[in-house]
Amino acid sequence: MKHMQERHVFWFMALLLWLFWIAVTASYHYQGILLGAVLALLLARFNQDLFFKREERPLLDGRTLLLFLRYGLHLLGAIIIACLQVAYLALHPAMPISPGMIRYPLTLKKDLNRVLLANSITLTPGTLTVLMEEEEIVVHALTEKNAREVVQWSLAAELAAIDKAQE
Repeated sequence: MKHMQERHVFWFMALLLWLFWIAVTASYHYQGILLGAVLALLLARFNQDLFFKREERPLLDGRTLLLFLRYGLHLLGAIIIACLQVAYLALHPAMPISPGMIRYPLTLKKDLNRVLLANSITLTPGTLTVLMEEEEIVVHALTEKNAREVVQWSLAAELAAIDKAQE
C-alpha cells in the first residue's frame, strides 16, 4: 500500500513538473512537449526522496489547503508592499538605508514550514535569510524598521497555524 501511494505521488509530481514546463516554455511543438515530459520524469525520479517522505509531506486536507492558500495570498501582498517600500528607499534623495542583521527565533516544528518561512523572507524585497539553524534564522534587512517587522511578521503566525493543523 505504501509503495502504491508513493507511485501516485511520483506521477502527480511528474505531471505538475511537466505542466509547469509547458506553461513556462509556451512551446506546443511535439519535441518541446516530449523533452518536458522526459525532464519532468527525471526530476521527479532524482528528487524522489524530497517529495515522497510521508513525515515531511504536508497533510493536504481541506483546512490545510485553505491555510496554504491564505498564506500564499498574504505573502503576495507582503511582497507587493515590500516592493513599494524598497522603491521608496531607492528613489528617496537621502536613501534612508540602515542595513542590519537580526536573529529570529524559530518555533515551527515541520522542516517544510521552516523552509517556507525562510524563503518567504528572502522573496520579500529588502530582506534576505542569511542563515537557518535549528532554533533560529538570521535575516538581513535594508532598514532597522524592516528588521523589527520581521520579528512580528504575521506570515510566521500563519505558518505556525499550518504547523499546528498538520499535527
